[in-house]
Formats: sequence, structure tokens, C-alpha cells
Amino acid sequence: MDNTTIPAGNPTPDLKSTYFWEGEKIRLRAYQEKDGAAWLEDNLDSESRRTLNPGIELPKTEAAAAELFKKFGDFRSQNERIFFTIETLAGEIVGGININSINTTHGTFCVGGLIHRKHRGHGYYEEAKRLVFRYCFHELRLNKYNAGLIETNQGMIRHVTRMGCQPEGRRSQMFYTNGRYYDEILFGLTREQFDAWEAARSNTRPISVDEQGSE
Repeated sequence: MDNTTIPAGNPTPDLKSTYFWEGEKIRLRAYQEKDGAAWLEDNLDSESRRTLNPGIELPKTEAAAAELFKKFGDFRSQNERIFFTIETLAGEIVGGININSINTTHGTFCVGGLIHRKHRGHGYYEEAKRLVFRYCFHELRLNKYNAGLIETNQGMIRHVTRMGCQPEGRRSQMFYTNGRYYDEILFGLTREQFDAWEAARSNTRPISVDEQGSE
């Protein structure tokens, strides 16, 4: 039985505007088998992939794309990784984002993601990350986001700083790629810090600049 009531004279609620996984520009949805083509195309951007997983990856195949869907598609293996596709409100795929390294004992987690190069500069990743943070902090009862970034990933360093993340240290020579060692830059964000950032953010004009790398 539906006990919902709508006061006389008020318009019907706009259900779309209250959908948790939808922002002003993008929505998050489950990674689907059809997304494999976009994932394979993304893997052709070696420099962005180098910042996501420091180093140069071996070429990806259609079989690898199928295996990714089999493992993480439709929100399988949530204890290991919660995998989303990022798409515009018109349904165009612009990237992906995932929640990983979830530790329910200590309330910590990490986030990985990337906006395809041709779709950067529109604020898509910040909006996607904001939705993910709300879910982790306010629904999963997690308390601390951690990020470890290769020092060359200046776009993501600017991004996490802009989102209120706090610098927590530097570990020397943690990554080897492109013929040399690079440091890892550490950042963190607690639920209280995120809530304060979001409250302040609601009173400011959104920034429409995406990171130039990946996380």
C-alpha cells in the first residue's frame, strides 16, 4: 500500500532530481558488458594509464574486457571493488570510478577513476567523486578516504586539494616508470572534513576543470 500524500496545490515531485546517483552533469551506473569498448579505448591513453597504475601496462584485449565485466560488472565483488561507469545525462560514457581498499573495521577506503581525455574540462570527475564520497561517508559509514599519488600526477594532486583533502606525507622512490623512480604523495579526507567542504561548496560556483591524469 502506498501511503505517500501530496499536498493540494503542490506539483508532483520530480523523482529524477532526487535520484542519489545523478548530479547536475553526470550519473553513475553499474559497469556493463557493453562498456568494454570504451574501457579498451581508454587503455590506448598510455600516459593517463601511467598515472593510474604507475608504469606501462601490457596491451589489453577483448578477453580482458570480458573478464573485467565478469568480475566487477553489475556490482559483483563489492567487498573488493565497487565499479561504476560515469556517463552524461544524455547517456554518453565519459569515464569510470570505483571504490576500493574498503576496510570496515577502520572505516577507510580509496577511490580510483579516470575521465577519458576527450571529455576532460567539464567537472565530470569532481561531480562523480562527490557522489561516491556521499555514499561512502553517509551510507557505508566509512570515515576516511586515503589517496597515494605518483608525484607526476599534478592534475590529480590539484583535484584532491580542491576537494578539501589534506596532505599527509611523502614516501620517496615508491614508483619506477619511464626510466626513473618517483615519490608517492599522500592525501586524506575524513567525513567531517568532507561535510565541511561540501557545505562551503554549496555556496560557491562549481569549478569546471578536471584533473589531467587519473587516480
